[in-house]
Amino acid sequence: MRVLLVEDDPVYAGVLRSTLAFAGGGPWAVESVESFTAARERLARGGIDAVLLDLRLPDANGLDAVSRLCGEFPTLPVLVLTALDDESLGVMAVQTGAQDYLVKGQVEEQLLPRSIRYAIERKRNTDAVRQLDKAVSTMQLGVTVTDLHGRIVYVNAAEGEMHGYTAEEMLGQDARRLSAPEEWRPLTPEQLGQMRKWKRERVRIRKDGTTFPVQLMSDVVKDAAGQPIGIVTTCEDISERKRAEAELRRSEERYALAARGTNDGLWDWDLATDRVYYSPRWKAMLGYEEEEVGDRPSEWLDRVHPDDLPRLQAKRSAHLDGTAPHFEDEHRMRHKDGSYRWFLSRGFAVRDGDGRPYRMAGAQTDVTDRRSYDPLTGLPNRALFAERLGYAFARFKRRDDYLFALVFVDLDRFKETNDTLGHLVGDQVLIAVSKRLETCLRPGDTVGRFAGDEFAVLLERIASRADGLGVADRIQQELAAPLRLRGHDVRLGASMGIAYMGRGYERPEDLLRDADLAMYRAKAAGRGRYEVFDAALPQGGRSRLDLERDLSRGIEQGEFRLVYQPVVDLAHGELAGFEGFLRWHDRGRVVLPGEFLPVAVEGGQVLALGSWVLREGCRQLAAWRAQAAEAKRLRLSLNLSPAECAKAGLIEEVEAALEAAGLAPRDLALDLSEAVLLGERAWMSSVLADLRALGVRLHLDDFGRGLASLSALHRFALDAVKLDRSVVAGGNGDGPISALARGILAFASRIGLSAIAEGVETADQRDALREAGCAYAQGQYFSAPLEPDEALAYIAKARIVERSAP
Repeated sequence: MRVLLVEDDPVYAGVLRSTLAFAGGGPWAVESVESFTAARERLARGGIDAVLLDLRLPDANGLDAVSRLCGEFPTLPVLVLTALDDESLGVMAVQTGAQDYLVKGQVEEQLLPRSIRYAIERKRNTDAVRQLDKAVSTMQLGVTVTDLHGRIVYVNAAEGEMHGYTAEEMLGQDARRLSAPEEWRPLTPEQLGQMRKWKRERVRIRKDGTTFPVQLMSDVVKDAAGQPIGIVTTCEDISERKRAEAELRRSEERYALAARGTNDGLWDWDLATDRVYYSPRWKAMLGYEEEEVGDRPSEWLDRVHPDDLPRLQAKRSAHLDGTAPHFEDEHRMRHKDGSYRWFLSRGFAVRDGDGRPYRMAGAQTDVTDRRSYDPLTGLPNRALFAERLGYAFARFKRRDDYLFALVFVDLDRFKETNDTLGHLVGDQVLIAVSKRLETCLRPGDTVGRFAGDEFAVLLERIASRADGLGVADRIQQELAAPLRLRGHDVRLGASMGIAYMGRGYERPEDLLRDADLAMYRAKAAGRGRYEVFDAALPQGGRSRLDLERDLSRGIEQGEFRLVYQPVVDLAHGELAGFEGFLRWHDRGRVVLPGEFLPVAVEGGQVLALGSWVLREGCRQLAAWRAQAAEAKRLRLSLNLSPAECAKAGLIEEVEAALEAAGLAPRDLALDLSEAVLLGERAWMSSVLADLRALGVRLHLDDFGRGLASLSALHRFALDAVKLDRSVVAGGNGDGPISALARGILAFASRIGLSAIAEGVETADQRDALREAGCAYAQGQYFSAPLEPDEALAYIAKARIVERSAP
């Protein structure tokens, strides 16, 4: 044990060192200083277990020295040394925070080490009790301890507030006064000795006589001999939960009544017996009579398309587990005639008092038409077009005299028109184009809208390749003519690719791929033209086109996930929040944003991804807060792309995501790229001002790549600047961090911006950043990006910063 002796009398200090040197219970290591200032400097370096403090020092005297030392080093036990005539001062020192006092000249060889050991133990126990009392007193759950006669001997503030009393008023009361008489049952000491934790729901009575439902959890308190001496009980007010359950039941009843008057089919699943009621309409929607369908879940699940079944089961399990508020899924089901139709199934679980589901009921709606046709143009969508292409493919395989072609159409200059004249005109353009395309077709041909400004044409039963070229010529002429829409003359044109069916094709999607490749060659050759696919087309474009299609599929099938990297407060080493990063789980392979985001930006899919990221990030932060009290002060930062900044309704979307998750605007930070801030566009300033007015924090992301200058930090109302990892790393002669990083940090400090360093990989970088005034950091040194459950575990073992988060 290492003891710091603060004594300005070197002779007496020597006596005490000698006393401890020969004392038992060691080994004892004694360091000695002669002033209060020297004592503080030594204690700041750590490694001391206890302090012996003379109350009469040249630079500090009496109780002030005790108060200051206990305040600066609250975990260290302090014993004071008083003169013979100052024993009353020693008592006051103990009241001020010291653990004990010793009278000079009366310190015995056995007394000194025992006093030090007892002081250390008392300090530990006192701190532990204080921490436990603080934790219990600030709990939202009520806590009550009663003796074997039911008298309340301890109660926290939450318990008193819940019942309309102060904690002092409840002490000594008979706890049975809080419940109706019929809810109490006497327990003998023998019964108590056999009981373990028990949970139940009861009705409690407030001071004003009103009642409310609670959930109680009790356990027996035993003495050292194992005999019961009391009961500790936690109490949770479940009024809101009961109201929610009642409202859910009413809502289900209303929904069932409404569904009976519609064309929906109803189902009601008894989870205890694993039997399902299917309404006559449910069975008829699949082509069956009443007696042809039984009452087992397999009657439903075995008819679901194999590709859709895992998703349906996952969503059902998520709702039954309580992680999803309701069940809703669109999936294909096999009709009696063998075809598949699309259905939307929705339902809710009914739960018992312990929250366990015992019943799940809902309805299903036939949405085949909605799933098959584009809602804007009325043309067949990608799914229906693919189905018709599959039929043509099968006919080709059966018949030698059957030939067909595929034309892929991509509008030229549509994006510019949409951005310049607005989405309303853009929608009208697509509607007008779809009508013109239909006029170019022969009977039996199909035109479908794939996505955005992409269309495909299936030309069936063509006599020769000339037929396909003739249709392509007509389409080119029709789309080259200007459109008159809302007072504007819109000139578009189209780039087209043509692929003819041949014996070399094994799958319909291969033909579609080749028509797409030919279209890209036409666009690269100058637009407003068409190309016919042949083997001379370059193969390099295949991976990019496959990526575009896979990206659309990934968005539709929910293959994207967020991972979360901790952001650390450098000054205190505490967790301040997380940054969310997007990952794509594509057929078992994790794809990073650098591979798919450029394609998503070009195709416009970045908007759908951004909306999902915003909703999911807010939802996850709220989920952590529900699971861990430590997470309530954390903040989350998410990236906002230039395309998202420019879209209409951004502010409303951010508000909706925060409101849905129950978060405050200050809980969210949006990371803006340097490209967003380039230029002097007034609309961008307006968007940023609206976000700031909402209360969301704004960060300039990846600063230092060279796109934006330091002056950009002045022009926009930002909260923090994030140093790009390439800036953080030091070069030759720079040390752990670069000179540029130090310059940016100094400038940010002068204009009042917080700084966050990205890509921190070493302790040297961390220390150098902290010394340079950087407030926050993230990187592999602290943690790689974590899955949500890993982040929750990280929160549980990390200290949470209570100061302003980044």
